[in-house]
Amino acid sequence: EKASGRAPFGQMPFLVTPEGKVLAQSGAIMKYICKKGGVSPSDSFDEALADMIHDGVYDLRNDLSKGHHEKDEAKKIELMTKFFLTTLPERLGKFEAILKSRDEGKGFFFGDKLTYADISFVEFANGLKVSIDNQKAKGNPMPDIGEIIGKCPLLVAYIDRVLAVPEIKTWVEKRPDSEI
Repeated sequence: EKASGRAPFGQMPFLVTPEGKVLAQSGAIMKYICKKGGVSPSDSFDEALADMIHDGVYDLRNDLSKGHHEKDEAKKIELMTKFFLTTLPERLGKFEAILKSRDEGKGFFFGDKLTYADISFVEFANGLKVSIDNQKAKGNPMPDIGEIIGKCPLLVAYIDRVLAVPEIKTWVEKRPDSEI
């Protein structure tokens, strides 16, 4: 499909809608699908907050990726140690504060409405756990993610709530295995 010339920037990802319209860039595609699927906030400020949360998750991914892809083994250990012992715990605390500011952290980031902010955050947290478990199974030393996230009890309960949403639970149970 990429070779078809339909990709607006000549690269993946891109989406072709049922109407034949073409949309590129993962963020734009995600927001389009989420609006169509009803998992976008309806208020413009809440949508900006959802973008803020999603972008905060994206920043965490980038920080993790720097260490993951580092070629120099000593630098890789330094970057990964900083990520797991400093960056991740600090940022999880910030995410928990945002969650707590909404209904004391008893629901989703936007109360009782599941949004792409929730999906983005929990997909990262759950994916991080799966990735660490895969690395441990290969004999690579990795931190205990439960211990790190466990310092944020509202986030632990929140992740469980999101993973218990029937459609998400079904997907997690049936999705293909992945190293990522």
